[in-house]
Amino acid sequence: MAVWSGVTRVRVLVAIVFLAFFSLWTGNPAAAQQPEKQNQALPLQTSQLFYQPYYYPYPQVRRKKRRKRKRVITKKCSFPWTYSRGLRKCICVRSDYAVHEGNCVKVADICSENARWSETEKKCRCNDGFADAEGKCVPSSSGTAAYNPAEGGQCLWPRVPTESGAACTCALGYREDAGVCIADGNPVLEPRRRTTKNELLTDDVTLIQICLKEAGYLRADVRSRMGKKAWSAYWFFKQDHSIGRTPKGVHNAKAQQKLFTLCPVASAKLDVLPAAAGQPVQGPGFHAPLPGVAGKRNSTPSSQKQLMAAPPAQKQAKLTAKLPAAREVRAPVKKVYARPEAGCLPDDLYQLVVRTYGARPKLKQCTQTCIAMPANITKREAEGYEARGALRWCRACIEIGSHLPLDDILRIERGANVQVCTRPPSRSPKWVSHAGAVRPVFTRARALYRPLPPAIDNKKAFAVIIGNSTYGKGLPANVSASSSAGAMYALLTEQLGYEQDHIIDLRDATLEGMTEVLGSADDHKGKLWKLLRKEPEAEVLVYFAGHAGTRSDFSAGYLLPADAVKYREDRTGYALTILYTNLEKLGARSTLLVLETSFSRDLSGFVFPPNLPGDQVRILPAEPIKGVTVLTAASGDQKTMDDPKFGIGLFTRYLIEGLAGRADLEPIGNNDGKIDTVELYAYTSHMVRLVARKSFGLLQRPVALQSGNVHVSRLQSQGQ
Repeated sequence: MAVWSGVTRVRVLVAIVFLAFFSLWTGNPAAAQQPEKQNQALPLQTSQLFYQPYYYPYPQVRRKKRRKRKRVITKKCSFPWTYSRGLRKCICVRSDYAVHEGNCVKVADICSENARWSETEKKCRCNDGFADAEGKCVPSSSGTAAYNPAEGGQCLWPRVPTESGAACTCALGYREDAGVCIADGNPVLEPRRRTTKNELLTDDVTLIQICLKEAGYLRADVRSRMGKKAWSAYWFFKQDHSIGRTPKGVHNAKAQQKLFTLCPVASAKLDVLPAAAGQPVQGPGFHAPLPGVAGKRNSTPSSQKQLMAAPPAQKQAKLTAKLPAAREVRAPVKKVYARPEAGCLPDDLYQLVVRTYGARPKLKQCTQTCIAMPANITKREAEGYEARGALRWCRACIEIGSHLPLDDILRIERGANVQVCTRPPSRSPKWVSHAGAVRPVFTRARALYRPLPPAIDNKKAFAVIIGNSTYGKGLPANVSASSSAGAMYALLTEQLGYEQDHIIDLRDATLEGMTEVLGSADDHKGKLWKLLRKEPEAEVLVYFAGHAGTRSDFSAGYLLPADAVKYREDRTGYALTILYTNLEKLGARSTLLVLETSFSRDLSGFVFPPNLPGDQVRILPAEPIKGVTVLTAASGDQKTMDDPKFGIGLFTRYLIEGLAGRADLEPIGNNDGKIDTVELYAYTSHMVRLVARKSFGLLQRPVALQSGNVHVSRLQSQGQ
């Protein structure tokens, strides 16, 4: 027997110890002696496999214990209450239900007849045309003095203003019965005139459909808009009567004249009758009374009858003897009237005028205005706007989907005694295509001030006009900036008496050019300052049209020159703080700064309704500057709109009218021949707000800052 070495002995002992511990660890001591046989007889359990990595080919992962879900207890609420898991209580959220006196009841049971539930005010409101009388909504016409036109109200149909305009009375075809206007069976209609062949009969689309139905072309129901079946009926009518293209659709004069001759019942509702066949053309003097016999039609004086019956020789002698000496004939001075829509002002403008001039007897305060709800706004957003007091949505108006001039909209409202509102699309183009683009803009803009007398020549008046339309280096063009600047230049030189040598006209001005004229932060002595050295009492007007911007923190704004660089606008722009400082150092008697621009960071060509100023941009100086008045076209980062008729900025269009003399007319102005900054701002701001709301369905609110009320122009005698 060989003797084992020490190393071998140690190895054997280690193996024996390992097998002993292994058998104890597996819980089966016999397995250490017969491992193969035991493995065949007793296979490993799943729990053993988890703790025996040597017998399983890959490692195992311990499974997480699933937590028992808490049982959700849903509380049962009596109908119509609904249980809210988040609030853990019963709430009233079903449609047509509201909380009233602690109960969830139907809105129809809460509000009386002719009333609706207001979610914002949480109470019942009477429908349009009804007034609250002891908890009931009764027709507004039930009271003889429910609406007084003299106090700024309106007469609701069938009541109309009296001849004096101090009260309301029943309209033609209605009679008073126990304080209510009821339809009269035999109304006494006024004689109606017949129109000319080229005169439009009506703008009422509903009445046109009634006529098509009476003539047998329309078999569908009459609606407020022309539907597919109505257009088809109109097309068949034109084909039967050989009426060609009608660019204005149903508002074509030739088509309406023929259509309403086919339907006498619908024609009876027109204010005028269609032109008769073979009707002679009526000149301006047709049926005009002769001199000295006013009130009698086609009557002839006895002296004239004698002249007509006398022989030609005697007639000529009598005419020669009785004719007086020829006098110099002068063209009559055409009286210029204020715009009828300027008869009332919003609350802030009304208080400004009254605070400056005192109470005006003819000036009224407008009621709260409204705009149509845009197509891309949700109900929650709409209620949020109203809750903040930012605006009021129109819920009872005749909506139109296309742009109409303000004069046409007001004519429809006065004629039909209705409220018209424009529903804007999800986004509106900033620059609207305008008609008459063949003629230059400054010639079309003459129509704004041609009816007004020219101003007195002022040799102490100076101006700087900047119009930046073409931008490079990644910035979009400003379509109407150059046209607006050209219209302002024509106004100053042709109407306000500015000398051309006193006007610095810059188009597509670079940063170097603007600095050279207006000065820099280090040196305020630019060309404008040098031009005013000999005129310390000068009147200065600075006009800018183009793009502008604001810093990312909205702390200050800047004007963008033509060579501004995209994404570096704040570095390549002309800061407003520098402009305000340099204008103060001019030493002029008065300075008017007009900014026809938007300080929005979005320079795209679209406006998103309702065009509320979203960011509080600091455009105006912190404190009023002595002798400097600042007028901006919009508030904050609100975008500006263009006037589609003249192709210039909407703010510039009414600024031209105001400077030319409209702002001085009553009731806003005092008709003293001098236009000051308060009159100019009140007129321009009111007209811009009105047109933007009525024609575009948007908001645009000009802003002004002034240290005092100063005169900006003086007018000649207007003969008013």
